[in-house]
Amino acid sequence: MKITNWCRKLSATLLAAGIWVPSISYAAIDIPLGDPSFEDYVVNPAVGYAYSNEYRPTSAWVDDLDSPAGYTEDDGASAWLYDAAYAESAAFSRRASPRTGNQAMHGLANYSAQESSAVFEANHTYTFSVWAQNDEELDDTNGLFMYIFDGSAPFSDANSLANLGGAFTAINARQPGMTAAQSQANWTQVSVSHFVAPGAPEIGNPVGVGFFARRDTAVDDATLTVVPEPTTVVLVGVGLGGIALLGRRRRE
Repeated sequence: MKITNWCRKLSATLLAAGIWVPSISYAAIDIPLGDPSFEDYVVNPAVGYAYSNEYRPTSAWVDDLDSPAGYTEDDGASAWLYDAAYAESAAFSRRASPRTGNQAMHGLANYSAQESSAVFEANHTYTFSVWAQNDEELDDTNGLFMYIFDGSAPFSDANSLANLGGAFTAINARQPGMTAAQSQANWTQVSVSHFVAPGAPEIGNPVGVGFFARRDTAVDDATLTVVPEPTTVVLVGVGLGGIALLGRRRRE
């Protein structure tokens, strides 16, 4: 009993001193993105939608980045913004009601991307997330591809640092009969992450994020976060004779 009580007191002492750390975690830090909710450019309500040759440069979402070959930056062949009224139009296979605000972005089998104000740092994990929802009537192709890339290099699927390919069945679809409020609650968050190892070539370069949404998939409310990872773990041995510092192990 005395030994048990002694161990409990020792555990509390080590924890208070910051020596005994079973697991170390850090809170995610938000990195600002331009036009994260696709609201900066207000679409013409008489039309209800706009393509990148209209919403650029007001919106930070650059269409296609002139890469890969065959794609033209900021033209009419792009992902497109639409408003809440357009989403409810039965004539257009009802889209997802914007999750927040009055607008969302719908895919047209094109890339949308931007470079953030942050640069890659060693021993940090970067996570890019968007909310996605498929159309009520899946009469075309649906799915979402997501990327984290080095903003100093030409963008392509092949040279992205992290690539989430084709999240199809994991994305909720708007169901027949859903109200706008029900659709607003029906979005699925999709994320991709990248850990920057010490000495990685992207260190010091801009953090780029992007997505490729297919024709039956919409996105809203993009976020980019970073978490500094622990680089050293302190190993402590505890016995009846006392405490021994066994060493430090570097996280690779």
